[in-house]
Amino acid sequence: MAFVTITCPQCGGQAQIEAGRNAICPYCGTEISLPAADGGFAYAPLEAQQTAAQFSPPPAQAAVPMQPQQAFMPAQPYQPQQYAVPQYTQEQLRLAEKKRRGWHFMNAGMAVIQALLLGLVIFMDSIESDAIVPLVLGWLMSLPVCGFISGMMRPDDAYIDKKPMFRSKIVQGIMQSIIGGAVSVFAGIIAAIFMDLFF
Repeated sequence: MAFVTITCPQCGGQAQIEAGRNAICPYCGTEISLPAADGGFAYAPLEAQQTAAQFSPPPAQAAVPMQPQQAFMPAQPYQPQQYAVPQYTQEQLRLAEKKRRGWHFMNAGMAVIQALLLGLVIFMDSIESDAIVPLVLGWLMSLPVCGFISGMMRPDDAYIDKKPMFRSKIVQGIMQSIIGGAVSVFAGIIAAIFMDLFF
């Protein structure tokens, strides 16, 4: 029986197989039909063992060129996003400052009224007047009332180039009540000392 050299159409491996018999590529397992000795084709059943000799491995695959590595780029430092700051005219800033100043004068005026009210209480106590009780109640009531007025009247629309000391109006009102009470108590102490010295 003559031997023929076959080339696998799948992997390109070569081997010598008996002519006229079907074969399986010893490299990739692809079934190959071989020409018969008379020039025809033989389709014999596949057998478990095939006679083969002088095998040559499949041709080497062309080396794939490696992609050049990208140059390492160092991490850029974090830069916070810049926001556009609204621009105000000098006239707008002047009006806002004037509005804030007027609110501060109102707070100071309420504190002065509370101090005068407590001083009047001390004066009425020194002359043993019957009006001392309503005056004390009025002074006590003025503390939360003035704080509420201060918090509600705060001109938040005038804080365009600066922020208020307290973000919440409720906290602002409580602080105004505390400041008014402290100022009036301090004034009351001064008034008591003055009354003891001169009356």
